[in-house]
Parts: sequence; structure tokens; C-alpha cells
Amino acid sequence: MTEINLDLVLGRPVLTRNGVLLGRIEAINVVPHGDAWVIREFHIGPDALLERLAVRLLPRLLREAVQRRGRGRRHRIAWHQIDITDPRNPRLTCDEAQVSLHNGANNRETAHPGNIKNRP
Repeated sequence: MTEINLDLVLGRPVLTRNGVLLGRIEAINVVPHGDAWVIREFHIGPDALLERLAVRLLPRLLREAVQRRGRGRRHRIAWHQIDITDPRNPRLTCDEAQVSLHNGANNRETAHPGNIKNRP
């Protein structure tokens, strides 16, 4: 099992296969697996930043204004769709269209225990 310090990944820009900026990793959903923690999904985009900072209490009109301006885009990307072999330069391993399909689905996919481990 590979160990990676998640602090190296948080806030890093994620690039598509074509080198286009998709957004920054703002949150990482992890689940326990034995004595390790494994990544289930990455949350990317401004809304994910608000989620990470627990600013859900922002007035609804302000949140809607951010979303209308096109900056409220958030991606929930499954663990296997981002390559973090180099934690400072994460990249998509699939097309952006496949990420959008993941966003629309209620993903209960199992996290991969061989992917990432972080000590609590």
C-alpha cells in the first residue's frame, strides 16, 4: 500500500489529459480500511472549497450568485480517475466527460485499499 501525505495533494491544481486546468483539489473523501485510510473521491472546485471550510451557512442568494457566474462548478472525482503518483502534479486518468458521468451518479463504489494510505 502506498502512503502519501494528503497535505501535499490538497489545494493542488488538477489537469486534464490535455493539460487544461480542471480545478483545485479542495477536499478528499477518505474511508477506513483496516488500520489505514483510503481515498474514495476527490472534491474539486469552488463549491468544494466552501464545503471544506464548512461554510454551508452562507446566505442562499450568495451561493446562487457564485453558481450563476459559472464559478460554482464542483467535481466529485472517483479515486481511480486521478493519478496522484506525483502528489504535487495530480492529473486526470480519464476524459472530462467521464468525470461528469460520475458527478451525476450516486457513487457507492468501494475505495481501493491499494491506492493511498494516510496516518490519522
